[in-house]
Amino acid sequence: MRLRQHVAFLILLIVGAMASADQPVPNTLDEAFTSLDLSLKPEQRLAFMQRPEREAIMEAHFAVGLYIRNQWLRSGKSALVKLLHEKGAQSYDDMSSMILHSYWRHLNGKPIQLNEQGACYKRWWLEQQKLIDQSKAKGEDSYSTPDFVCPA
Repeated sequence: MRLRQHVAFLILLIVGAMASADQPVPNTLDEAFTSLDLSLKPEQRLAFMQRPEREAIMEAHFAVGLYIRNQWLRSGKSALVKLLHEKGAQSYDDMSSMILHSYWRHLNGKPIQLNEQGACYKRWWLEQQKLIDQSKAKGEDSYSTPDFVCPA
């Protein structure tokens, strides 16, 4: 039954995200929050808000997160790309995760801590590069990933 709930939650998030196709691309986090508020039905927002933060973001990554990456970030129309990159995001995945974490925190009345989120991603990518370089130095073709997740 739990799997069914997860699938239903993802479908609701996808449908909610697709409904926002006519909305302008947000350029700030506040605009992103407004867009997400308009895209998601109250029960969808509540479901997202009531899940533990990491679980909510992981479940939304391939639904709303995918929409954010494809429609907002890759469009070349959003100033959020520059802002989030300046904070430390290195990829569109990092950026959509930062938006979703920020939205979850916004809904739950928690500090967004955008600088700290970005610093974690920056640290993660630096550690990833070290692991790649160490593997290459040993003549290995594979490498591991950092043993922490962002935001910490």
